[in-house]
Amino acid sequence: MLRAVVVVCVAVCVTSVTSQVFFTGRCPTTPIIKDFDWNQYLGRWFEQQRYFVAYEEVGRCWTGTYIRDDVSGKISVRLDFRDVLFNRPKVITVDVIQKKPYEEPNRLTYTIRNVPLFEDNYEVLATDYHSWTLEYACLEKPPLGHTKMAWILTREAYPSSSVIQEAKDKLAQLGIEVRFLKQQDTSCFRTYHR
Repeated sequence: MLRAVVVVCVAVCVTSVTSQVFFTGRCPTTPIIKDFDWNQYLGRWFEQQRYFVAYEEVGRCWTGTYIRDDVSGKISVRLDFRDVLFNRPKVITVDVIQKKPYEEPNRLTYTIRNVPLFEDNYEVLATDYHSWTLEYACLEKPPLGHTKMAWILTREAYPSSSVIQEAKDKLAQLGIEVRFLKQQDTSCFRTYHR
C-alpha cells in the first residue's frame, strides 16, 4: 500500500513540471505591495478556485493557515487537505521567507520541512486581508515560455459570490487570465464554523 502512495506522489511530482498552465513569452510583471501586512495576513485561508496544479491533485479541500512563531518570529503555512485515495486528513507545513522584506514584502519563498535543497517562489498578488487573497507563481522556461499558477483563497469556507467576483475582477485587472480558474472541492467544510 505504501508503495502505491509513493508511486502516486512521484508521478504527481514528475507531471507537475509539464502539466501546469503554459503560456508563451515571459512572465508578466506583477505589482509589489509595499505595505504588505503580515499581521493582517496571518490565519486561515480556504482554497476556492485555482489553475491546474499537479501536486494538489493528491488532495481536496485545501486550506492554508499562516502562522508566526512567537519565539523566532518566523512564518510558516500549515496546509491541510484530505487525500484523494483514502479521504484521510493530511498536513504539510512549509516555511515562508521574505528574501527582500523591505523591497518586495509580498514576494515569498517557501521551503518544505525535511526536504533538503528544495525551495520555490510565489507571491501575494493582491488581498483585502479580511475576505479574499490572490496567490500566484510564474516559472519561466526559456525559450519555450512560462507556466503560471494562480489561486483564489478566502477567509470563509463558503464565501458569497460577490467576494469571488471581486477577487476575479482584481486578477483580470492585473492581467491574469481568469478563464483557467477551476472551482475546487470545499465539501469537507460543511460543518466548519469560524
